[in-house]
Amino acid sequence: MYTEYFQWEPESNSNSDQYGVTAGQTLHGSIVYDESSDSYNLTQMVVETGDISYQNVPCQDGKKFTIPYVVYEKVMRCADYPPDEIVSFYDILVECDGKDVTTDVKWAAMVKDPNCDFTAHINNSTSIDITWNTKGISKLDHLTDAEIFDYNYHGWATRLPIQRPAE
Repeated sequence: MYTEYFQWEPESNSNSDQYGVTAGQTLHGSIVYDESSDSYNLTQMVVETGDISYQNVPCQDGKKFTIPYVVYEKVMRCADYPPDEIVSFYDILVECDGKDVTTDVKWAAMVKDPNCDFTAHINNSTSIDITWNTKGISKLDHLTDAEIFDYNYHGWATRLPIQRPAE
């Protein structure tokens, strides 16, 4: 579990410290604007352990977040994803200028990298599920563990203490 800030133009990426999470644990995340510093406080907490990961992201020339995203990423073989084939985001609350605008958000289900039949399900304005098929087809099925590592091990991932699998 961690927080990530990705900026498309000019491209920039930052991540907070990471903490382990086990199946069934609950994450609580928030993005809160701090007017006094013109920045955002990004926080993620494992509810069951109290582990908190945090970063502060200064606004770029006063730019404000206007589009929320719910993302599940990293491309693997289908059998390597969790066997329950679902991750749920619920009790989503969106505020703008101190006002609840949750029902104003128009979520759109999109897939950037088709893999393993990943599908976003917009249940309602406060609940989104992402599902996959562990028996599906992955564009990485033909690669070795070492090649999959190389495929995903770039950018922020290079700061993780992960050993490359043997060929």
